[in-house]
Amino acid sequence: DYEVWDAWSFERGSRVIVKTPIAELVANARKVSRLLDEGLLLIALTHPHIVRGYEVVDDGARPMIVMETLSGQSLSHLLEFDGVLEDEDAAQLGLQLGSAVRYLHANGRLHLDLKPSNVIAENGRAKLIDLGLAAPPGPIAPGTGTWSYLAPEQALGAAGPEADVWGLGATLYETLTGWAPFDDPDREIDGLM
Repeated sequence: DYEVWDAWSFERGSRVIVKTPIAELVANARKVSRLLDEGLLLIALTHPHIVRGYEVVDDGARPMIVMETLSGQSLSHLLEFDGVLEDEDAAQLGLQLGSAVRYLHANGRLHLDLKPSNVIAENGRAKLIDLGLAAPPGPIAPGTGTWSYLAPEQALGAAGPEADVWGLGATLYETLTGWAPFDDPDREIDGLM
């Protein structure tokens, strides 16, 4: 739904990440609104384990958000190529992500899509990314989030802080075992389906 570019900011004199809807969705008011809300939220938040937002550009043609560049890899990439984490590293990851989630909740928002691909890690430091589904606690569209990391109440259309705790637990489980605790029911497993 979105394109993410590695760009240069002359204003900042550094690389930045730019996120914008794909061309076919620029006219989709819901997608644009979600992107702009994400950008405003990232600008308002200041936490060492949440990606920083710099600005929101809404010129009427191609809305975008500008964020800090993170030089690490996604946790999903690291798990795929480097294998599971050592217990101590997983514990440190849990502390960092738990701190970010607590901060989000203290600011009235739920992430609603905690999973390894939404965590960037480098040199023992993790940052939570993609707050595109972030919302206040309460009713949400049923199934909001990613199936393998979805809390039962989230699947039914209700979300509270527990939904993010579930996603965090599922993410940490995967970092220690190499498997998502709840696999996609449509995915073929060892040729059994």
